[in-house]
Amino acid sequence: MEIRPLPLTRPQRRMLWTRLLIRLLIFVGVVLGLLLLGRPVLSLCMPFLLALVFTWLTEPAREFIHSRWKIPRGILSLLFLLLVVGALGGIIAALVWKGWQEISALWVNWEDLWETFQGVYLQLSQTMEGWLSLLPAAVQDVVHDLSDRLLAWLHEAASRLVPKTTSAARSISSFVLAFLFFLMACYFTAADYPNLRDRAAKKTPASLRKVWDQLRRAFSAAFGGYLKAEATVSLGVMVILMIGFCIMRQPYWVLLAILLGVLDFIPILGAGTVMVPWAVISFILGDWKRGLYLLLVWGIICLFRRFLEPKIVGDQTGLHPLLSLLAIYVGMKLAGVGGMILAPILVIMFRNLWRAGMFRDTARDLSQAGRDLYAILHTGWEEEKN
Repeated sequence: MEIRPLPLTRPQRRMLWTRLLIRLLIFVGVVLGLLLLGRPVLSLCMPFLLALVFTWLTEPAREFIHSRWKIPRGILSLLFLLLVVGALGGIIAALVWKGWQEISALWVNWEDLWETFQGVYLQLSQTMEGWLSLLPAAVQDVVHDLSDRLLAWLHEAASRLVPKTTSAARSISSFVLAFLFFLMACYFTAADYPNLRDRAAKKTPASLRKVWDQLRRAFSAAFGGYLKAEATVSLGVMVILMIGFCIMRQPYWVLLAILLGVLDFIPILGAGTVMVPWAVISFILGDWKRGLYLLLVWGIICLFRRFLEPKIVGDQTGLHPLLSLLAIYVGMKLAGVGGMILAPILVIMFRNLWRAGMFRDTARDLSQAGRDLYAILHTGWEEEKN
C-alpha cells in the first residue's frame, strides 16, 4: 500500500510559506540592490576595495616577515608596498610606454597602414578570384557583396577605434589619481590590518560572521580558482605571443600581444581565432615563412594550454566542463562578454555555498512545501479539516 504524505496543518503551512516569502523578498532585494547600486558603489569605492583585497592577499607574507624579524608593521607595510608596486609598476610602465609608442605610431601612420591593408586585401581578392571563377555566377555575386561589406565595416570600425583609444589615453590623469588613493589605502589598511580585522569581528553578530565566512570562502575559491587561474593562463599566452612576435620582428608586437592576450581571456574565443586565419591568409599570399611561424607560435600556445591549463584551472575549480560551458553560454546570452567571464565564477560560488550548507534550510522548506502540495492534490482538503 502506497504511503502518502499528510498535508500540513494551517499554522505549519502559514509558517512555512512565510519563511519562503521572506527569503524570496530578501533575494529580490539583494538582486535589485546590486543592479541599481552595484556599479555606482563599486565605482566610488573601487580603490579602497582593491586595497582591502590586496592587503588580504599579501597578509600571510607580511605576517611571516613580521613574526620572524620583528619589523614594525608600519615600516614593513611601507617597504612591502614599495617593493611590490615598484616591481609591478616597472613592468607595467615599460609595457605601457611601449604600447603608447606603438599606438602613437599607429595613429600617425594610419593612412599608410590602411593603404597597405587595402593592397594586401586586393592581392588576396585577386588570388581568391581564380578560385571563385569555378563557382556559379550567383555565388560569385554573393561573395563579392560580402567582401565589399566586410571592407567597409573594417574601415568604419577602425576609424571609430582609434579616436576611442586616444580619448581613453586622455583620461589617464583620472586613473593616476585613483591609483594614488589605492596606494595610500593599501598602506593604512596593511599597517593596521590585525586591529581592523579584530574590530570588525567584535562588532559583527555571530550569525552574520558565519554567513560572511561562508561567502568569503566561496569567493576565495571562485576568485582564486577560476578568475585567477584564467588570468594566469592568459598572462602566459601573452608572454609567449610577445616573445614570438619579437623574434619574427612583427610590427606593433607589444600591442598585438596584449590585444590577443585579452582576447584569449574571453571563454570560447582565444588567440587562435586571429592567428589561424592570419596564417591562412599568409599562405594564400605566398608568405609561407610568416604563415608557418604563426602556426608554430599558435602550436606552442596550444601545448601550453593543453598541459598547464587543466592543472591550473581544473584542479582548482573542480567544475565539470559541461557545466562550465553551459554557464558560459547562459552568461553570454544574458550579459555578453562580461557574462561569459562572470557566469562560471558565480556557478562556482553557488556550488561552494551549497556544499557549505548555506541553502540547507531553504532547500528543506522547498522540499516540505512540495510534499505539502502533493499531499493536498492527492489527499484533498477534507482530510485536513478532519
